[in-house]
Amino acid sequence: MTDAAAARTIALLDDHILIVDGLAQWIESNAPDFTVVAVSGSWEALIAHESFPPDVVLMARVMESTTTLRQRIRICSDAGARVVVMSTEGGPEAEADTLEAGADAFVPKSRPAEALLDAARRVLGDEEAGKDCPSAPPPSLPTALDEWQRRVLRLYATGQSTVDIALIEGVRFERVRGALKQIRAMYETQGRVVATRDDLLRRAAEDGYLSD
Repeated sequence: MTDAAAARTIALLDDHILIVDGLAQWIESNAPDFTVVAVSGSWEALIAHESFPPDVVLMARVMESTTTLRQRIRICSDAGARVVVMSTEGGPEAEADTLEAGADAFVPKSRPAEALLDAARRVLGDEEAGKDCPSAPPPSLPTALDEWQRRVLRLYATGQSTVDIALIEGVRFERVRGALKQIRAMYETQGRVVATRDDLLRRAAEDGYLSD
């Protein structure tokens, strides 16, 4: 059986279309066991797509839609598709609420794309997905911030979300989240408190990173 014949179908749904466009490109380059059959910014467009239902629907937890998350999951499940929900909220409450709504799996958007695909493989019955993948080495921490990291902090200080910053900067939102995570880790190694958003911005202001 060829890889093409063995490939499972997957549809991507998020009203931040740049996010799913980038994810679709990643899947096409890195996951030959999946074929992306639909990339949609709206729920209505997805269910009207000629390839619906796919084997798996990877959907955002929160969307601008008249249908609720529970309704979207039920429609996909009734049609025969498995559902993996990705969420900007990564806490246990969001996960429990999502699984209670009927999703087959829940993955925070802060996780890398491979984690989303591993979840999709598992809900399709591949229990070994992700088990043999070696952990990536921890990224080296910056000792000072570069100009792009400073721009991220300045936008963050104005109240922009990580998704908004990614759209403004023209990058994947994972890169923005990763930058903020590295900055927090840098301050933590210095013994400086960054437990909250305000703490982080206070440290950045102390170091002059919020000024142009």
